[in-house]
Amino acid sequence: MAQSLRYTLALTVAVSLSLAASLGRAKPPEPADPYDAARDAEGRLDYKSVLTHATRALDVANNHERLVNLYQMLGTANAVLGKTEAAVDAFTRLLAIDPDHKLPRGTSPKINAPFREAGGYWIDRPGGLQVTPTLPREIAAAKPLTIPVKLDDPLQMTANVRVNYRLAGDLEFLMLEAPVGPEITFNIPAEQITARRGDYALELYFTALSAKGSELRLSGDAAHPLTITVHGIKEPEVVTSLVTVPPIVDRPQPRKPTIFKKWWFWTAVGGAVVAAAAIGGGLGAYYSRDTSHVDINLSSRTGP
Repeated sequence: MAQSLRYTLALTVAVSLSLAASLGRAKPPEPADPYDAARDAEGRLDYKSVLTHATRALDVANNHERLVNLYQMLGTANAVLGKTEAAVDAFTRLLAIDPDHKLPRGTSPKINAPFREAGGYWIDRPGGLQVTPTLPREIAAAKPLTIPVKLDDPLQMTANVRVNYRLAGDLEFLMLEAPVGPEITFNIPAEQITARRGDYALELYFTALSAKGSELRLSGDAAHPLTITVHGIKEPEVVTSLVTVPPIVDRPQPRKPTIFKKWWFWTAVGGAVVAAAAIGGGLGAYYSRDTSHVDINLSSRTGP
């Protein structure tokens, strides 16, 4: 009986240890977001799980940065697992949306080889997928704006093109979206380009979107938008009325009549002239008499 009890106890301990060991080896729960799950699997070098989660992540809308990372993970995982054709396809799409992308230094040749092969596709298409709007430099306020957009997409990854726009100073961007077609045009109505005082900027950026809504390529972005100058209402010119104050000029005081304008002065002068003439005449007669001989009368008297 005692031996049976010891056996049962030993078995219980063994089972407990086995369960503890198996629990220690159990995988941690995977993140709910397939993108995060793919990154987590990449960190563990579990490339099969990377393929599973990254492929799932492509079925939802991703911003541009996440999409770039997903295509790099898919290319790397396929290359490591020997799926060269799938690796080249993933890297080709990666270079379509990020033409300047570089793999980390020290990347294995097994991964670099399909990446270089993918780069060969873009030798004659160095710009990758491109969305190019034709924008005027300036427009008038309160008038509609038509914007044609050119799309270069050799891999036909784009399903829709979106424009986000706002008036400078506004917080939120408005949005228009158009399907891919021979001609892509956006029309911003006049009432959304309001007439403000003075000139201001209309800010825009354009995005090529996948069928799932992922951001494939952008022209401008929310932090660095493209701009158009909008001419608003000009401020009225203020004309300042200037009152001309004539300079203060000292008016000459009326002169008192000089002595030369007195009647009695000229009467006295006239009298003096007449007197001078008379005196002059008398003196002239006196000094003009004949003095060449002198009449001397001599008389003698004799005795008394």
